Amino acid sequence: MKLKNIIISLIALTPLFVWSNIIITEADGSLAGSGHARSHDFPVEAEIFTIQVSETDTSGNRSISVEVSVNDLHTGNAMRDSHMRMSVLDRKKHPLITFSSKIFMPQLQAGDIALPGELQVNGVTKPYTFNLRLDQSAGKWKAIGNFQIIPTDFDLPLVGFGPMKVLDKVDLVLEVQFLD
Repeated sequence: MKLKNIIISLIALTPLFVWSNIIITEADGSLAGSGHARSHDFPVEAEIFTIQVSETDTSGNRSISVEVSVNDLHTGNAMRDSHMRMSVLDRKKHPLITFSSKIFMPQLQAGDIALPGELQVNGVTKPYTFNLRLDQSAGKWKAIGNFQIIPTDFDLPLVGFGPMKVLDKVDLVLEVQFLD
């Protein structure tokens, strides 16, 4: 009888331990997209990022945090990178772009997930919801999401002039794969 209770308990509790304390980095995928100017688009890539997913608390909630290093944002042009890090984003005062969310997720399930939380860019924090698609195949999970960031929402200037002036949107795609 004790063995049966232990087995039933393990079966009931196992889903609560799945996908706990997961750390996802650039080694697991990419966070990249496009910035836009009047005359052209340019790449925007976070070469270093960390996504951390906590264990569930007693209510089945998880904390999810994302950190992107401002020093490791690249646009395919060294001059533009330097200007972005020093004049647009104040990398000395705010070296990270962050996102934090708390979501009810006792176990990982394939499907669409909305992650409401707070996005902080250059010291300005705003409510933001990331929408992700989770899929599982061959023991690995894949998360894909498309996001748009509006620089002026975070008091960032739209630099440049004429056809080189930056537009007020940055489109990003997160695509990572990880084990459960």
